[in-house]
Amino acid sequence: MSISYHVTLRFAGTITKISLSLVGSLRGSKTFRFWSLTPFKRGGDVIEFKTYHGCLASFSGSGLLRICPIASLMTFQRSYLDLLYFSGSPDLNASDLYPADSRSQAWKQHDYNSAILKEYRKKEMQKRQDMYHWRTFAKGIPKSINCEKSSDLPRDAVMPFGRKVRTFYNIDAAIVELGLQPLKMCHEVWKYVKKHWKEDRFFGYQYLNGSNPVLIEQCSETPAKFPVTDEMVAPTLAKGTTLQQEVQNGNIFIVDYVLLNGIAANTKPNQQYLEAPMCLLYLNPRNELVPIAIQLKQEPGPENPIFLPTDSKYDWLLAKVWVRHADTQVHQLVSHLLNTHLFAEVFCIATLLKLPSAHPIFKLLMPHLKFTLHINTEARGLLISEGGIFDQAFSTGGTAKLKILQRALANTTYSSLCLPDNVASRRVDKIPNYYYRDDALKIWHAINKFVANIIDIYYKSDESVQEDEEIHEWAKEIFTEGFLAEQSSGFPTSFSTKGDLVKYLTMVIFTCSAQHSAVNVGQFDWGSWVPNSPSTMQKPAPTEKGKVTEEDILNTLPTKSASVLVLATIHLLSRSAPSETSLGTYMEQRFIEPEAKECIEKFQKELVYIENEIKKRNEGLELKYAYLMPSVIENSVAI
Repeated sequence: MSISYHVTLRFAGTITKISLSLVGSLRGSKTFRFWSLTPFKRGGDVIEFKTYHGCLASFSGSGLLRICPIASLMTFQRSYLDLLYFSGSPDLNASDLYPADSRSQAWKQHDYNSAILKEYRKKEMQKRQDMYHWRTFAKGIPKSINCEKSSDLPRDAVMPFGRKVRTFYNIDAAIVELGLQPLKMCHEVWKYVKKHWKEDRFFGYQYLNGSNPVLIEQCSETPAKFPVTDEMVAPTLAKGTTLQQEVQNGNIFIVDYVLLNGIAANTKPNQQYLEAPMCLLYLNPRNELVPIAIQLKQEPGPENPIFLPTDSKYDWLLAKVWVRHADTQVHQLVSHLLNTHLFAEVFCIATLLKLPSAHPIFKLLMPHLKFTLHINTEARGLLISEGGIFDQAFSTGGTAKLKILQRALANTTYSSLCLPDNVASRRVDKIPNYYYRDDALKIWHAINKFVANIIDIYYKSDESVQEDEEIHEWAKEIFTEGFLAEQSSGFPTSFSTKGDLVKYLTMVIFTCSAQHSAVNVGQFDWGSWVPNSPSTMQKPAPTEKGKVTEEDILNTLPTKSASVLVLATIHLLSRSAPSETSLGTYMEQRFIEPEAKECIEKFQKELVYIENEIKKRNEGLELKYAYLMPSVIENSVAI
């Protein structure tokens, strides 16, 4: 008996030869080969599949359309159509074809685990595992993709030509662009930073809403290694109060760069200097966060004075510059590189190796992992490889950068990547004018609600989560290869409840989208005025008070050559994302069932609401905070 299936392909954007076949829960069709030098026509090309052994699937059953490349010419845009699910009655000479790989109907009708579909998933995963491999870039940091150049990546991981040209070019080109268009340096935030960078109020503001707004903690007691006294800070506190009273009132905060302690500074092209300062800040009655004491090294002593706002203006200014220098190192290596780029790469590789494309979690996550392998492969060569930007222009170049990454990973916990837990642990939930916290929590909760709604479609109970071996293997892979099986990290290797899974997935999506935006997009804004974010220091830190001059500060700041290199780099890395990749924009339409589409629409509406709230808030601000506007946030770490 001959039965025909009519399939209409309405989009393909490729000139690659492909083969197509239908696979059902009972059997598969013959292979159809297709090749067109022009895109599929607007109405779609109809392809007829005939079977001579009866139906592919049982009545109202489901199956998949298998699409495989035959010979590669050039692909400008991929539609990622590896496995397309259909359902319906072939006896009616029709099939409802879903336009993206989907576990949907098969999952709900329990055909997902039929023998033939299992076999195809097994082949798919074997192929992926042949294509993607872990490697150890350096001991003690997350493993990465085993590719030296982006051109060595599998094609699906490489940016399409047009996006690559718009997004990524070389440092020399960036330097030329800045040289030819110097007005790019004179943007509004740069002007503000240049005007206010010496002010204590602005110094404190950056801990809340600058390019690294994730370090400040409420101080429950002043550390013994930082022996600040009432007499030292009395002139900067409100009248009639003491340091201890302000600590008890929750108005004293601290930033401690202990992570840098004992790290030997870069010695190329000449000796540079690095310290691990501590800074005490005070939330004054005007709700301004201002520094009140700075110690430049971790161990107190006569050659490690505590600098105060009442010291000479150059003593105090140089102390603040040293703190900003330390913040620049931690921002670039930890808050940005490790906590977003490298972790996103771990999530991406684990997803490719452990979740078949028909799995709903694969569908949910892939838009938030897109092109991360490409951008990270390029970044490793550009930034942290031997002779890269860090070696040329940062005090944490040479051996320092890897030691800092190793320490930071050892201190990373699951809760530190979960924003509500992070805010609670730092006890900064009530500090006013903390726009990063306010906007980030809104985005976190919107993602969380979206993820919960999607999970409700595919997992009807906690037991269904527990029975899904694939997601547990995925979590184990992340724990083992990304967090090096460090038990103290608290990263789960399995999920007992739907809530556990929702929280974990929220963390992954938030890290790859909003958190990356918060620490990436503003780099050029805050760092293009070099004294505000020096990448290196050319002279040792002062060991006594009263001797610093303006010339000393100028001689301590980075050289012109180092500054130009860093400016070009942060200009390159903070370029705006294409609008079609902003958070919540899913061009590939991987989810196709009505319930899932409705979840996406609700998510997008929530993001529009958040965007309007941020715009309204910003109208009354002297310096607008826009790094977490949903239209600014990119879906994935792809820049």
